Amino acid sequence: MSADEFDPAIERMFAQSPRLADEALFLATLQARLEKRSRWRTLTLTAAGLVGGVLAVREGVNFNFSAEGDATLSQGMRAAAASAQGAAQNGLDALGVGGLDLSGSSGMLAFWIVAGAMVAVLAAGAARLSQDV
Repeated sequence: MSADEFDPAIERMFAQSPRLADEALFLATLQARLEKRSRWRTLTLTAAGLVGGVLAVREGVNFNFSAEGDATLSQGMRAAAASAQGAAQNGLDALGVGGLDLSGSSGMLAFWIVAGAMVAVLAAGAARLSQDV
């Protein structure tokens, strides 16, 4: 069979896909999965938007330009940084590298630890996404 005869024969064979016996069931299952994920995605994005909006409005309303407000803000930031540092230190202790001191440096080590954790989470999410697709 020459190339001129082969191409049209292949085109005729695959011009129309064959019907499968469980095609309706497959389409219904696929549609249900897509709708379920769409509902969860919509719910999650709506909840995140509401929480973020409430926090933004609350902080905007309670924002104080006085020196007293700045002291409260800096105390809150210090408390948040200390709790994050404590959580990171507990995680390092659990991994067996508890001798690593996060408080001695300017915070750069903590930054790189958090950045590495975020990259790992993003990689896990990409792997999960590639498995779903």
